[in-house]
Amino acid sequence: ELRGALELQNELHKERESGRIFKEKGTMVVGVATHKATRFATERRRGVGSLPLAHCCDSCSCGHLRVATRRRDLRREERRRGRHSAALRVRARGNEEDKEQGGGGGFVLDFNEETSKEKKTARRTVVVEEYEGEGNKYKNKNKTGVSSQSSPSNGEEGIVAKEQEEEEDGLFDIYDEEGEGGEGQGGGGDNAAAPAAALKKTTSSSMTTSSFKASMEGGGEGGIAGTVVGLAVVAASLGAVWKRNVIMEKLFSGGGGGGGGGGGDRSSTIADKDREKDERRWKQEARGRLNEMCAELKNYKQVDLSSRNLGSEGCAYVSTALAFNDVCEVVDMSKNGIGTEGILALCEALENNLVLSEINLEGNAVGDEGASGLAELLRNRQNITSINLNGNNIADEGAKSIAEMLSFNTELTKMDLGNNVIDYDGAVALANGVSQNSSLKVLNLSGNYLGGLGAKALSEGLKENTMIEELYINGNDIGDEGAEQLMKSVLGSKQPLRKLDLSNSGISQAGIVSLCEYLKSKDCKLEWLSLYMNDVSSGGAIEIAEAMKVNTSLDHLDIGGNNIGFDGVKAIAEAIKENQGITTLEMGYNPLSKEGASILAEQMKFDAKIKTLRLGWCKLGADGGQAIADALRFNETIGTLDLRGNTLGDKGVSAISQSLKIVGLEGLSQLDLGYNEIKDDGAFALAQAMKANPEGAATSINMSNNYITKMGKTALEEAASMVNEFTGKEVSIQY
Repeated sequence: ELRGALELQNELHKERESGRIFKEKGTMVVGVATHKATRFATERRRGVGSLPLAHCCDSCSCGHLRVATRRRDLRREERRRGRHSAALRVRARGNEEDKEQGGGGGFVLDFNEETSKEKKTARRTVVVEEYEGEGNKYKNKNKTGVSSQSSPSNGEEGIVAKEQEEEEDGLFDIYDEEGEGGEGQGGGGDNAAAPAAALKKTTSSSMTTSSFKASMEGGGEGGIAGTVVGLAVVAASLGAVWKRNVIMEKLFSGGGGGGGGGGGDRSSTIADKDREKDERRWKQEARGRLNEMCAELKNYKQVDLSSRNLGSEGCAYVSTALAFNDVCEVVDMSKNGIGTEGILALCEALENNLVLSEINLEGNAVGDEGASGLAELLRNRQNITSINLNGNNIADEGAKSIAEMLSFNTELTKMDLGNNVIDYDGAVALANGVSQNSSLKVLNLSGNYLGGLGAKALSEGLKENTMIEELYINGNDIGDEGAEQLMKSVLGSKQPLRKLDLSNSGISQAGIVSLCEYLKSKDCKLEWLSLYMNDVSSGGAIEIAEAMKVNTSLDHLDIGGNNIGFDGVKAIAEAIKENQGITTLEMGYNPLSKEGASILAEQMKFDAKIKTLRLGWCKLGADGGQAIADALRFNETIGTLDLRGNTLGDKGVSAISQSLKIVGLEGLSQLDLGYNEIKDDGAFALAQAMKANPEGAATSINMSNNYITKMGKTALEEAASMVNEFTGKEVSIQY
């Protein structure tokens, strides 16, 4: 802009030389030059800057730049001192003499300063009014340009203060400026109204234009039908944009002040200013994070938005990115505190999505109303095959809505309703839905309140269903009666059940009988069974051992925490000798003692195919550790060994370390020795074993909650470094 003015000034000099510009009685009549160049020449004539204006060639601008710099410095100094530079009164009038010469009308510039107080006051009022509509803190000014809160000063001082504050803040956001403007005029209104309006102006107009253009181009020869389809797309797009605007108003509201006329009071103190800056910065950061999430949903097939503290408003905002989305297939929105409003907004967005197949909403607050909305969505849109609603406070009413959906949905394969508050009525409804469903393969109802009657009702529904492969019903206190009814229905329906979780269900030896009958049947395809934390005792363990001798499908067996003693573990050890299918055996929290450990270790030397053995908190002692160490000398299959809480001490760990020194023993990868009262001697022994057999060193060692000092830790770290140097394996040690 400055260079353009300088070029026009050069033309002014040339025209002056040619006689087209002349002086007349203290005024200068300009017939050709523009107002900008004329004002520049006028300031030079008035002596703004003592440097001469160079009359060199057009390519040289050094003198011009110096004059411009000097003029800027003088203006800043005048602003700091509170003075105003004299204004120029420009009078536009036609000059008859100039018209006669063909120069046309002209501008008459009077260089006399405005010295009257009225003219200066009027000028300050004009300056203040120019900034009054820009949404800043200097809006509440009187007609003389003086703030209603501060001491009398000229309008330009307020403008300079505003500019300096914005430079310090650094947040030049159109949403914030418009929001503050609405707040100041309304006396502390909603800060989110202006952002929503700005978003509506930009987003809706562009979306409408592009959508309508795409629909009309796609219509082509389709005539009216193509136009109708295009208008439908436009309407849906506008609906999504409107929804997003409403969300913006909710999401960024709450920053408005008190009643009307309070806009000036809010900026009266430094604390208020700092709070406003923090609020603006928070809004900008929140918008940035939400927009990043929306970008992820639009660009990636699998998106993890878990634990982002979205809430209902944030979920509703992000959900707009899922409408008409043809990229994202899996989204995790667990643990975000999403309530009913957010879930309903999500359902509304997913009505226009045909790609999303898996959604995780675990750990939110869906409730019955949200569950009903999701059920309606799954009833109409069947592209979703997996939904996780674990821990969402869903009760019987929500379960009834979901059960009704199961009667119509033919694509849903996995549903998790664990850790909710579903009772008997909900169990009855779900049983009816499951009986009519032909697609569901995984059903999780753990951690509810079904009880024995609920389990009995569910068993009636399972009789008609031949698709369930995984059933998790742990933590429902179904008891022996519920377990018996459940296993009879599974046995009678010939279901392809592969995983069954009955842990923490209050089952005793009486309830195990029907389960063992199912394990012995030829139709049993069960691969994974958990009876953790029941009351099976040694008698139930004997029943299970007899079934294990016949069963050929079971791979994972968890009977931990069942008060199994010596007789029970002896029966299990004999069954392991005949059963070659079990690879994972969990017997933790059972009083096996050193005798039980010796019997189990003897069978594991040559006959077992177990890869994962968990014997934590089994009261093995140092002698039991010695027995396990003897088994490790010959066993070549164990990869994970859990011996936590067995008071092995340095003696037991030293025995295990001696077995680990054997070259060629390379199967063990994870070793858990936590809570075993191990001291530095045990740590030294384990470190020596790692150095002696680096190829067979475990990659993960847990030594937490022992009595190892810094010396023992240093020895283990040095051994781990040596193993890494020789073999390249990274050894992780937890203390």
